[in-house]
Amino acid sequence: MSVTSVPETSRPLVTTAPRPGHALVIGAAGFAWCSLALGLSTVGAMNAVGSSVILSGTFFYGGIVQLIAGFFALAAGATFAAAFLTAYGAFWLGYTAIQVYVAPHIVASVLSGAHAGTSAVALQAQAGHDVVQALGVFLIAWLVVTLIFTVASLGTNAVTVLAFVLLNVTIALLIAAYLGASAVGVPAAGALHGAGWAEIVLAGVAFYIVLAELANETLQRSLFPLFPLRRAVRAVAQPA
Repeated sequence: MSVTSVPETSRPLVTTAPRPGHALVIGAAGFAWCSLALGLSTVGAMNAVGSSVILSGTFFYGGIVQLIAGFFALAAGATFAAAFLTAYGAFWLGYTAIQVYVAPHIVASVLSGAHAGTSAVALQAQAGHDVVQALGVFLIAWLVVTLIFTVASLGTNAVTVLAFVLLNVTIALLIAAYLGASAVGVPAAGALHGAGWAEIVLAGVAFYIVLAELANETLQRSLFPLFPLRRAVRAVAQPA
């Protein structure tokens, strides 16, 4: 009886799948950057002309990068992170489109459809009022989306919940500022500045999440706590 040896080349190769990266950190960094930049602009740290430089960041970092990170999170099975990243990636892309295309289109439509004899000042006031009213309605829908994410975040950690609470506050104040605008389209100053400061604090919390996730992984210890809200599930031994 002979024994046939298996050739070395016919044995299956054992490979180790690479560990997927943490897509949430990449997207959250873009969200934090956009929140800080827009918050500084809202509180008046930059004038209207200088604030236009933010649009490059909201398009590429807050929009494109965050959207791609969301797709990677979805592929990794992180449903909550994927839903959050893709939703707010689309938000920042939409915000950029509103500033570059939609708002100027509304203004042009008002000016082109004006009756003969209407003063230029009145037309500009009407156009500005229409823009801020549309922004207020636009943000109402996003407030509903954010409230849903806030409820879902109760299964993550306390810092993430705080971030979503601040995001709700920011959006609610912006809605109040835009829907409460004057007849010439000037947003309510108190609510607008309150939204700006809330957004700056939100950016700080979001940056802390990015720092905690990155530093805790690279240093291999929980140096920056996130305070998980879910209790660890203990395995129960089944009787044989």
